Amino acid sequence: METMRRFLVLTPVSLGVSTVAFVTYSAVSTGGSIRPEVETALFVALVGVAIVLVAVFLAARLLRPLGVDNAWAALSLALGLATVAMGITYAGAEPDEWGMLLFEVAVGVQVPAWLTYAVGLLAGDLRNRAARRRVDPTDAA
Repeated sequence: METMRRFLVLTPVSLGVSTVAFVTYSAVSTGGSIRPEVETALFVALVGVAIVLVAVFLAARLLRPLGVDNAWAALSLALGLATVAMGITYAGAEPDEWGMLLFEVAVGVQVPAWLTYAVGLLAGDLRNRAARRRVDPTDAA
């Protein structure tokens, strides 16, 4: 349960980072002339983050019978599952422009979400490690 809670806490940050990444991608790919609407950017980012979150929860559920309750293991397995799913999607995609454009947008929105979750887990682990090293002066007796 702690593993899923850690990912849920990071979800709003991941949504914000993915939204900014999608807006930037859209501005660069269109030459800066067309700005996406905020609703569209939020929807695309929400779908991308939801896919990542579902993959992480699925991975955590798959690891639970094995006795593994580690956020890094869940994130790694989820990334592996998503990579396989994206590979299958890429192999089966139509070679037309729209199919590849949808694939690029899906990957482009998910990459910041994966990175946000990884950086958030790393920051939480470093903070917990620093808190354990901190010694209370009143306890030194």
